[in-house]
Amino acid sequence: MARLPLVLSLVVIAALTMIPVLAYRGETTANAARSLVIVTPHNEQIRYEFGRGFSRWHRDKYGESVTVDWSTPGGTSEIRRMLVAQYEADLRHGTPVGGDADIIFGGGSYEFQALARTLAVAVEGQERSTRILDECPWMSDAQLDELFGDNAIDGQPLYDKDRRWFGAALSTFGIVADEALCARLGVDPPETWESLADPRLFGFVALVNPAQSGSVATAFETILQRLGWTRGWQVLRRAAANSNQILAASSRVPTTVGNGESAAGIAIDFYGRYQVQSLADEAEIALDPTVARLSFVTPKGQSVVDADPVAILRGAPNPETAQRFVEYCLSDAGQLLWQLAAGTGDACGAPRPEHFTLRRLPARRHIYECCASCFVDRVDPFAEQAPMNSNPHFRDFVSPLFVSMALNQAPELRAAWRRIFTHPAYPHGGGIVSAADVTDPELARWLEAFDALPTLPGADGAVIDLSEIAELPTARAGWIRRGFTDQGLWSDRENPLTLMRRRCTEFFGSKYRSIIER
Repeated sequence: MARLPLVLSLVVIAALTMIPVLAYRGETTANAARSLVIVTPHNEQIRYEFGRGFSRWHRDKYGESVTVDWSTPGGTSEIRRMLVAQYEADLRHGTPVGGDADIIFGGGSYEFQALARTLAVAVEGQERSTRILDECPWMSDAQLDELFGDNAIDGQPLYDKDRRWFGAALSTFGIVADEALCARLGVDPPETWESLADPRLFGFVALVNPAQSGSVATAFETILQRLGWTRGWQVLRRAAANSNQILAASSRVPTTVGNGESAAGIAIDFYGRYQVQSLADEAEIALDPTVARLSFVTPKGQSVVDADPVAILRGAPNPETAQRFVEYCLSDAGQLLWQLAAGTGDACGAPRPEHFTLRRLPARRHIYECCASCFVDRVDPFAEQAPMNSNPHFRDFVSPLFVSMALNQAPELRAAWRRIFTHPAYPHGGGIVSAADVTDPELARWLEAFDALPTLPGADGAVIDLSEIAELPTARAGWIRRGFTDQGLWSDRENPLTLMRRRCTEFFGSKYRSIIER
C-alpha cells in the first residue's frame, strides 16, 4: 500500500473518528521559493501572526519568501494520536516515515515528551522503530545555555535533553470568570480551584474533556498534584457536577464564559488573557464599560508553568526551512511576538504583531531581563516559581477517571450533586464538604458514595483500590500498561484500558444512582 502523505492521512483518520480536519493557509507569497507545513492546535490569531512574522523574518534574514500552510486537526492529544497512527502505518508498510508536514507547533510538554519516545511495531516477528520528532543536532550546548539557561521552570523541562523539542512559549492554567454573571449568582469570581465546587455555580461552569486536550489534562493533573489525590478529585468532580458543558477544545472555555453562557471555567492562561483583551477592546470601541466584565486569575501556588514546544517532524519534506522556523520561534523577534501589543512599527527592536495581541509568555529568561518593559503582561514566571513534587502515576488516570465519572455519567453526576447540596443538613459556605464534615447520617452516606473511587481486579485475585495512592503503580502497570495480560482479566479482543473505563463508568453510575434513588 502506498504511503499516504500526512495531510491526507489526517483527513482519513479524522473521518474515521468523526474529528474534522481544517487546513488554513497563512502567509502566501506568489512564486515563494520555499514552503512550510505546520501541524498545530494553536488558534487562528497565533497562526496569523506567526505565519506572517516568520515569512517577514525569513525574507529579511535569508532573502527568500516562504509560504506557510497550517493544518489544524484538533487538540494536541488528537494530533499525537493521528501522528502515531500515521507513523505506525509507515513502519508496517516499510515506507519512509513522515508525510507533508514539517513542524508540530504548540501543546503541552507532556505530549511532546510522548512524541519524542521511540515508536515501535512488530512486523512478521521483527520490530521496526522510529521517532516522530526529529533530533536537532545543529542546536549546540552553548546555544541551549544561551537560550534557556537552566533547563527547568517549576521543576518542568524547557527543552528536550535529546534536542527533539524546544519550549517556544510558556503556559499556565487558571480560572476565567464573568464577573457580572457571578454577581448575579451571589458568588465572588472564583480565585481557587475549590471555588469552582461552590453549589451556587451549579449549571454555570465550563470545562474541557482532558481526553481531547493535552493541555487540559496537564491542568487537571496539576490540580491533583497541588491539592492531593483525594482533595483534587473532590474538586474536579464537583466542578464537573456544576458544569453546563464539557467542551472538546481548550480555546472554547473563555469564549463560552465571555458570551455569558457560563460564569467560570478552567482555562489556559493565554486563551483567558486573550478573551479578556478582546472584550476590553470591544468595550473601548463601544464606550460601554459593561462589556469588559471578564477576569482571569491563576490560583496562587496551585498551578504550574509548562513549556509549549515546537519540534521538527521526522521525514519533514522541508527540513532546512523547518530548522529556520525553530530558529525564528526562539529568536528575540519570535519571543517578543508573544507579548508585544499589536500595531505598526517596532518595540524593543522587534516587529509588533500586525493585528492580534497574543498575550502569551515567552520561554526564554533573557527576554524578561531585557524587554519586560515592552510586555503587555508584566508577569515573570521565572521569578515566581513554585516547584511541584509530582507523583508520576497521576497523569495516566486523569482522562480515564474523569471521562468515566463526569462525561459518561453526566446526568447522574449532576442529579446526585444537586440532591446532596439541597439536602437540609448540607452546610453551605464552608468550601469542600465531605462525609467527615457532616453529622447527618444520610448526607454522610451520600457524600461518601459521591466521592468514592473505584476498585479494579488485580493479579491472583487481588483487589486494587484507586483511592489509595500506593496502589496506583500496580493499576497503571497492570491495566494501562497491559501487565495483567496473563491474568485472564480480559479477552484477546478486548482493550484493557477500554475495559477499565467501562468498569469505572459502571462503578460511578451505581454510586450516583444510590444517591438519586435513595
